[in-house]
Amino acid sequence: MEPREYLPAYLEREYLASHEGLTPAARALVHEEILRNPAKYAATEHAQALVAYAQAHENLMRELERMEDLPDEEFERRREQLFNRTRETLHSIGREDRLCVDARLVDIMLADVPIDACLNDLMHLESEVYDYLRAVPGFDEEAPHFWREGAQGADAAERTGSDPIMIGWLHTLEAISQLSLASARYRAAAEYARRVMRARGYTNRAVGTVLLALARLEDEDGFFACARDARPEDAVEDSPWFLLGRTLLLYKLGRRRNARRALRDFAARCEGGAFFLLNPTYLTPYLPVRPPVREAWELTHQAVWEADGIIVDTPDFVSWVSSIEGIEDESERFAQRYGF
Repeated sequence: MEPREYLPAYLEREYLASHEGLTPAARALVHEEILRNPAKYAATEHAQALVAYAQAHENLMRELERMEDLPDEEFERRREQLFNRTRETLHSIGREDRLCVDARLVDIMLADVPIDACLNDLMHLESEVYDYLRAVPGFDEEAPHFWREGAQGADAAERTGSDPIMIGWLHTLEAISQLSLASARYRAAAEYARRVMRARGYTNRAVGTVLLALARLEDEDGFFACARDARPEDAVEDSPWFLLGRTLLLYKLGRRRNARRALRDFAARCEGGAFFLLNPTYLTPYLPVRPPVREAWELTHQAVWEADGIIVDTPDFVSWVSSIEGIEDESERFAQRYGF
């Protein structure tokens, strides 16, 4: 979830709480003003830390996008410089406000350390933030969506969507699940992602992590049960994570005829599916979690990127993919259409 989504919601909630009795017209004006200039409404040190993080995050992502067309050596050099500058900024924000969770989270993720060390730091952060949330009125780990019904007069979606600490916690859980998947900790990946799936008011595709982990574990019953039980808004059966995961699952189970049909379905319904399977393509690391996309094929790219470790660890899978009639032609058409 991007700061530009949750920061205005938080600032508006805080402003309205301290300015009771506003007319609907006044509330609408405040809403528009906060969207236009959130820094103006950052009245507390915590709010100011959140604004500083939002600005640092926006600058980080903008600079990374500008570097995309650089030669590899220049890209690596400038990216390292950008990451170092950004870490200094985020470390300062997190030192001044330990509850600016996303600043601390991205600081950890930008560190040039082994994946196990990064996971260890993330798990310590998650534990610390969880201990804080347990003392927040209304928060309940056992509640279906983490908040007791009617907590502080808001439903779970409203409470989560306007609480940067809660969102930072969910971001941390999601980052742990994705790094667990990347480091072959498949059961842990599914466990952490399932917790993220329970949230309301927090846009996510954590179900994709669960599906890929279950496919790698060859848990057919669990895979299709997860798809059935997902939220309607996840549109799981149309998602590239489900369609790719189903292909991998059936292939690993040795059901090649069914796997072939699933592969063709993935390639036909997920734009770029054939291309990204046959041509592993760099994707900017998630900082901290999956970013929103502009084109449908970007979702396909994300799904294949996240499944890379599983694909590499599945003998002959890519060779098999390329042998299926029509897949290479579909890959070539996509490449020509988008200039890859």
